[in-house]
Amino acid sequence: MPGVSFIKILFFYPILFYQNCIDAQSGDCFNNDWSNRVVGCAGMLFKGQFSCSEQISLEFNNNILGLKFHFSFTIGKFDSWDAGSDSLQVLANNAVLDTFTYRPNEGTTMCFNSFYPDMFQSKSYIFYLPQGTKTLKLTLQGHFDENADNESWGARGFTLEILEPCVEFYSDCNFQGDVWRICNGNQTSQVRNIPFEIKSILIVNGIQVKIRDPRYHGGQTQTYTSSQYCLSSYQFPKYNQNA
Repeated sequence: MPGVSFIKILFFYPILFYQNCIDAQSGDCFNNDWSNRVVGCAGMLFKGQFSCSEQISLEFNNNILGLKFHFSFTIGKFDSWDAGSDSLQVLANNAVLDTFTYRPNEGTTMCFNSFYPDMFQSKSYIFYLPQGTKTLKLTLQGHFDENADNESWGARGFTLEILEPCVEFYSDCNFQGDVWRICNGNQTSQVRNIPFEIKSILIVNGIQVKIRDPRYHGGQTQTYTSSQYCLSSYQFPKYNQNA
């Protein structure tokens, strides 16, 4: 019985791509992700305090492989926010996902200025990136008219999940040359769709790539769960040189 050449990709999603400052007294809050400023409130560590036009951001360069994402965090509203003049924006690659505010009397007095209440609230956003985008910058941008003694904010529990992940195949080692991308769901691709010899594969955690061909590793299925920087040249018998 003749062998069958195929690539099969198993997407076990959602993929937890990033998290930081998750536990109440999490040590990773003190790393330099987002900011090196850390403050405590009601037994919880937050990145903060921030006020006026301060912003924090985190950038993922050349390693975001997906179309649909879920970003979540917990906001700490500290002291007196004035609805209408004080707000916080959430941005992904400079596109505004949300702008929100609170009234001065919302919450319970927990820390800092005892005259005004504080509040913790979970925030959650689903957004999309254009096909081929591999860089993502997440930003929290404050818009306040007083200093941190009277109104401020912090954030914790940052999580980024990939809801629709992708895999990229390259014609050269080290993710160089021509690129062929597959996204969304479990897919098997027959030989007529392979545009070039595969020399490297960019894979995020949580994905399995299976390759089989009678002339590749003796016809045994090869399973990869992490990026492959330089494969022995893998050429399907009838790969399309003109794709």
